Amino acid sequence: MVAGLATVAALAPQSASAERIECPQSKIRREVTTALPSGWWNTPIVNSLTDVRVITIGGKKALQCLYGPAGSIQRYAPEGATCSTSGGAFECETASAGPQTFTTAALDIPQTYTADLDRGSVGAGNAADIWFQAETADLLYVAPRNGARLGVGDRSNRGYAGCSSARFTRDRVSLRDIPVGSYICVRTNEGRISQFRVNGVTGGSPKTLKIGYTTWR
Repeated sequence: MVAGLATVAALAPQSASAERIECPQSKIRREVTTALPSGWWNTPIVNSLTDVRVITIGGKKALQCLYGPAGSIQRYAPEGATCSTSGGAFECETASAGPQTFTTAALDIPQTYTADLDRGSVGAGNAADIWFQAETADLLYVAPRNGARLGVGDRSNRGYAGCSSARFTRDRVSLRDIPVGSYICVRTNEGRISQFRVNGVTGGSPKTLKIGYTTWR
């Protein structure tokens, strides 16, 4: 993987936040609260925490604290979290909202070849999103194909959020206007948001365009 690709791909995965949830009491007390006739009484049971477990109540995950003969208390797990037990408490991990990667890769596109940024293939024909077009040995372009569109903008690393609001066009762009290090947004022919970085162009003729890209769901 080239350095430029790592920069693009680093924007894509969801991050996760972890939360440790303790049982609210180290001991609980259980007693009869129903009114009793004169002369009758109840001896309360007090017990320390003995165990914790993740259970399912009504189809939802719940966190349960067990106190031996004194019974148990429980609460539902945080929405969308995956919880496990650890050291007499609960560890719950929740994925933060954000874009998910569909594909990400480094591609070497020979001169006059196309590439599909949805599937990550070169020479993709009717599935292609970009074409490394050569009018002459010196007039080289990246052209959108099959309904895909390009968003050049300021050539900065805009990621999913920036590319989602980019201005897209079906016009081709000269390689002279997108030197090595440029980031280009793409709306693929399948409607996904994508971004590629120009990682290099080989010398001589014919040339090969080297890019690193990430396409999001």
